[in-house]
Amino acid sequence: MDKPAMASVFRMRHAPATVSGVRSIGQGQADPIFRPRSLGEAIQLVASAYPHYDISAAVIAYGDPPTPRLGSLEAKMLWREYGERWREA
Repeated sequence: MDKPAMASVFRMRHAPATVSGVRSIGQGQADPIFRPRSLGEAIQLVASAYPHYDISAAVIAYGDPPTPRLGSLEAKMLWREYGERWREA
């Protein structure tokens, strides 16, 4: 993901988003279910879920259907680039 694409995602940080594909790594524990949240919160959640959860199949959906979904690698990259600014107004 290049810098212009990251900036575009950052501008949408308040858009509604859903998180799926996060798996529990504890034996006998149910996979977590996350309520809809802002894109910024979703990115922070996925980026900080490891090592407590398996995020290899994590997907963040936001925006209109043609908007590309974000995976765990993109979430980590975006979190490294913008950090706590995802949660700012």
